[in-house]
Amino acid sequence: MKSGPRIHFKRDEESAIGRGAVMHGAHFRPEVASMVWAACRGSASFGWPELWVTEGWRPSSDRRDLHSELRAIDISCRHIEGDEKSRVNTAGIWAKHVASLLGPDYDVVVHGARSNLHLHVELDP
Repeated sequence: MKSGPRIHFKRDEESAIGRGAVMHGAHFRPEVASMVWAACRGSASFGWPELWVTEGWRPSSDRRDLHSELRAIDISCRHIEGDEKSRVNTAGIWAKHVASLLGPDYDVVVHGARSNLHLHVELDP
């Protein structure tokens, strides 16, 4: 039974930095997998046929980064059409809907610009 968009995970060869979406078993814990579920549910009203997870784990930096703790993912907004202002606006609407589905223990933020525009979703109770 098909329900929602097809989910892709960015491969190494599709990355400008040579690292695709690195996913580990812990990314599929219910509280983390629900981020992808919410992104799919949140996209339903837009009719997007597919979503791309572009970042899972990544090495930690000097600042606190929940990607390195396997509690954050990034989802591309490349599929959103229009000029930059309308794309950012649509991504913001999508982010608010995703956040409402996930609840207060999650942060959903629109990051980046142009081809790097994405939703950053993290579990931060």
